[in-house]
Amino acid sequence: MASTSEVGHAKNIANLNLLNTNIIAVGAIYNPSNSKLKITNLQNIYTSAFTQQESVNNLVAPYSVAVDEREVIFKPLNRELTKLRKAYKATEGVTQVQLEDFMTIVRKLKGVRKTAIATSTNPEEAQVNYSTSQMSYDQRTNNMDLLIALLQNTPNFNPNETEYKVVTYQDKKAQMLVKTQAVANTFVPLNNARSTRNNTLYLSDDNLVDTANKAKDYLFTILDASSVQYKSIAKIKFKKR
Repeated sequence: MASTSEVGHAKNIANLNLLNTNIIAVGAIYNPSNSKLKITNLQNIYTSAFTQQESVNNLVAPYSVAVDEREVIFKPLNRELTKLRKAYKATEGVTQVQLEDFMTIVRKLKGVRKTAIATSTNPEEAQVNYSTSQMSYDQRTNNMDLLIALLQNTPNFNPNETEYKVVTYQDKKAQMLVKTQAVANTFVPLNNARSTRNNTLYLSDDNLVDTANKAKDYLFTILDASSVQYKSIAKIKFKKR
């Protein structure tokens, strides 16, 4: 399953296949001196790019699932912590200082960002964004430890309701650790696959986009620019992202 962010890459790959089909139709007059423009090389580039894009597509879903499952654990925290504050405040003997300590930890646990991290398929940008996001989730998990320690060391904090018990928050912390690690485990292979794909499509010396555009330039020299055949080929676009 390809995400919408992968559509542009897939379009370049599909267009190379279309260009190759047109070149085959041109026949023997397509005979470039540049061996990199020969149909066999173009077909090899297409096969490599197609396989690499499939690899990316196959890795997007596990990563997306891991991110969604992590969000299931973290997103309800804000509401849950608001309710826990009431339970903590209602505990006999809790002082204003303890309540302030509680709120300091809660603010760290909520970990709200002023601006959302944009999704990128550029491996270097994605790595930076991922590292920032992952650090935020790691810090929030660590802050759960602080909250648990505060609850454990508050005399008389022993609520009857399961959702406020220390063991409940210990379980939440364990889930946070598991889900955060799952995101890391699925991000790394996805980012590596994108890097390999992007190198083939855009970055290598003989990348798909530049090679395909050179093949189109050669076709211009051997076909009548006003012909239906060339006009059809001219409409096949290759763009770097």
